[in-house]
Amino acid sequence: MNKTKAIAATLGAFAFMTAMPVQAQDDRPVLTIGVQTLPQGFDPSMNISNTGQRVTASIYDKLIARAYWEGENGDGANLVPSIATEWRQVSETEWEVDIRTDVVFHDGTPMTVEDVAFSFGSDLMWGPERIYKAGTTYYGTFADVSVIDDDTVKFTTTAPDPIFPARFTSPLGMVVPKAYFLENGMEAFNLAPVGTGPYKLAEYKPGEIIRLVSHDEYWGGLPPAQEIIFREIPEEAGRITGLLNGELDMIVSITPDQQAVIDNSGVATVKAAVIDNSRVVALNTFEPPMDDRYLRQALVWAIDREAIVEALWGGQNRIPHDFNFVSHGQDFLADRPNEHYDPERARELLAQSDYNGEDLIFRIQAGYYANYEQVAQVLQQQWRDVGINVTLEIRDNFAEVTAPGKHMFAHSNGVQIPDITHPIVNIYGPEGIRTRPDAAGYSWDPTPEFLDLIVQLETTVDHAERIAVFEQVLDILDEERPQIELFQAMEYYGIRNGIDWKPYSFWPMDFRSYNLSID
Repeated sequence: MNKTKAIAATLGAFAFMTAMPVQAQDDRPVLTIGVQTLPQGFDPSMNISNTGQRVTASIYDKLIARAYWEGENGDGANLVPSIATEWRQVSETEWEVDIRTDVVFHDGTPMTVEDVAFSFGSDLMWGPERIYKAGTTYYGTFADVSVIDDDTVKFTTTAPDPIFPARFTSPLGMVVPKAYFLENGMEAFNLAPVGTGPYKLAEYKPGEIIRLVSHDEYWGGLPPAQEIIFREIPEEAGRITGLLNGELDMIVSITPDQQAVIDNSGVATVKAAVIDNSRVVALNTFEPPMDDRYLRQALVWAIDREAIVEALWGGQNRIPHDFNFVSHGQDFLADRPNEHYDPERARELLAQSDYNGEDLIFRIQAGYYANYEQVAQVLQQQWRDVGINVTLEIRDNFAEVTAPGKHMFAHSNGVQIPDITHPIVNIYGPEGIRTRPDAAGYSWDPTPEFLDLIVQLETTVDHAERIAVFEQVLDILDEERPQIELFQAMEYYGIRNGIDWKPYSFWPMDFRSYNLSID
């Protein structure tokens, strides 16, 4: 059977499996959400984007969860049991993790420790022939994953790992069914996923709709909604109209200037969340003249970030330090200098460069980030004001954005693990999404010395030594400037009255019983 037919057969079988009614009579509500775009599937590794995580959070469970819901602003950082019930360090490089025995996958198959071992083992995550190429940015310290008994898995790392439990809170912290995944392959699994989460896929029409239905055998209790429906509505006006006329229960990606329209409607309100994800301009150091460090530095100092945030978000956004986030908690380096607008310095740096007025190509994806077209136009003007010529290209998808020929492109950095290793390791580590030659965002080749510091950051246990390494890494990034940090993302959700739901400080939309109730 060829790959196309295999995928079609898998989808057909999956549709039959999930098409049956949830219950003969089910008075739980159906929740319909208007989104700007749908993901291109459901495999965790293939859908790490904001659009992917908002859906996959309902299909899968993390091995260990981050309790976002405990924070007043959806920003709790405590680690709590999920598929794992307990974890303990038994030596400098060994951990034992106890696994739940009452978990059932969406297809009715009991989850076992073999599934857990596969989900974080070398074949899938961190070996040289791994299936998930991005796996090493989260589990690069792993050396072995083995089953001890029916409810215990042993993890061995190459060196002491100061953040071992937190690694499983990442977008690749989900447990997948070993046999089903290997039988079908990643591409088919992406379109016909099987997880352990509170909702399972029932219908997927790319560019139109995703329908999830309740997984009634969910180990965490009966999910509060009968169905969760995501409808793709690219235009913000269409999403707002659907919310106000009752066709939609929730909408995402609202611009701040529309908040009052919703809040004054009498039928819905807006909840805003500062996301631990910063909007950045990634600089393609392989495309001359962007290989000139002074030009890259000049681009940074030409930008008035405060003016952008005030004009487009009413000053509600945070302007982060490069890779140094408030959400890093006690490790946040609040006293570290944070660059601000200085056009004279930008001109001085430009004069030191070999830039000769060449037109620089800046690409962004249409409609993907709220307000980003306006942001890009402001950046273009601010760069022009100091003598840098930039042409803005708006493309339909990320593959087009990152295709050859660009000097810079819109991207983002996410604190996907609550630790100073992230987003640095994920972005510019040895297998980072901008340093790995086979990655779409490949745009910088760090020195071996820099990459060695990244390894030290991941394996240094002494806190003071670890912070010292972190500062060295930041110093190099300040000098080399492979990116421009702009501002933290803000996500504005429109929510119909009668729905009690809390947005989190990252992209997953959580519809489990502890975070959703509907009148």
